[in-house]
Amino acid sequence: MVGLLYALPTTQLTRRLLAEGRLFPADDQTQSGDQCTAGLNFETKRPRRDVLNDYRTVLKAIYDPMAYFGRVRRLGRMLKRERAHRMIKGDLRSFARLILRIHRAGPGTAGQFWRMLIDCALHNPKAVPYVIMTSALYLHLGPFSRQVIAEIDREIANVDQGHKQVMPIMQPAKEVLVPA
Repeated sequence: MVGLLYALPTTQLTRRLLAEGRLFPADDQTQSGDQCTAGLNFETKRPRRDVLNDYRTVLKAIYDPMAYFGRVRRLGRMLKRERAHRMIKGDLRSFARLILRIHRAGPGTAGQFWRMLIDCALHNPKAVPYVIMTSALYLHLGPFSRQVIAEIDREIANVDQGHKQVMPIMQPAKEVLVPA
């Protein structure tokens, strides 16, 4: 998982950003704490567009089917399993559903999946069930990463067009001294 830095309430980061006058006020979108789509809830020192573009580049690279299944292939070679996984009836059904869905998961996905699966079967067959489980995660992560990239592209376009309004920055609360 990779996400944008989000200053959580009651943390040292939040207190520091508040003291520096760089923390944005909470709103409905950022209250969720969703690091992937809510964006940055503070004024960045680097240009916001550069930070968003770097995040987009990382997402595109790590969830590219060749990169993702390359990591799963390495995992398959590294796993040390004493004994093989015992198959149950539901495993075969789940595997059949995975095969059907992996072919619709986007360009290049099925080829990378089969390459990884054959590699694991040849080099470490006891790890096959585990790489299949990890491959199933791609059915969520691949499309989700593309959705986040599309949202980041919209955010970058807003910044480029000057439509992104700078949110008012929260100021630290001033101490009020009450005479005793």
